[in-house]
Amino acid sequence: MPKIYFVEDDQAIGYVIEKTIEHAGLEGKGFRDGSSFKQAFLKDKPDLILLDLMLPDVSGMELLKWIRSFDQHTPVMVVSALQSEMDKVIALDQGADDYMTKPFGVLELTSRIQSKLRKQSDDRKYALGNILLDDKKHTLLINQENVYLTNKEYAILKLLLKNQKNVVSKETIFKDVWETDFIGETRTLDMHIKALRNKLQDSEADVQIITIRGVGFQIE
Repeated sequence: MPKIYFVEDDQAIGYVIEKTIEHAGLEGKGFRDGSSFKQAFLKDKPDLILLDLMLPDVSGMELLKWIRSFDQHTPVMVVSALQSEMDKVIALDQGADDYMTKPFGVLELTSRIQSKLRKQSDDRKYALGNILLDDKKHTLLINQENVYLTNKEYAILKLLLKNQKNVVSKETIFKDVWETDFIGETRTLDMHIKALRNKLQDSEADVQIITIRGVGFQIE
């Protein structure tokens, strides 16, 4: 199920957004300030972000720039009471994918959310160095050459690329790739990581998977 983070300090508006997301059959998580959002974002990235520009602890524009410094792919839709053309232009220039003004209609918000999620699903690509993972085609290109991956190797690499610059814990990998909260024989994961490393090295990828001892893995 797609996960949506929304950053909104107005409790009444936050409630409307939360219920709109729930009625659309999606998972939503709200934040009243930029600090709590940052903590959650660094641990687990969402599929879509709804962002207010006037927050109690940080400018929404600054938070948008912070998001884009880590992640160029997750769609961000600004939902703000600021209605000037210049505000919209600046937000879009800073990396926002859409801009919706308050007050807003619930049906329009639902439509825009679903549109962004569809586009994200259709166009999702993950790039780092000389590798490109195309989720629509389910392919990995290294130096523009197709590299075969098993389904588990592909899922692990995708998870690492989704969270590049961040460490992905073994617990997260098991939950996402094996769809279980139980960490049993970790040698299974280690074998997949080793095979993935060998394929990256053999194909002369200029990225590598780093082991963070006692925690998990990171791609850089």
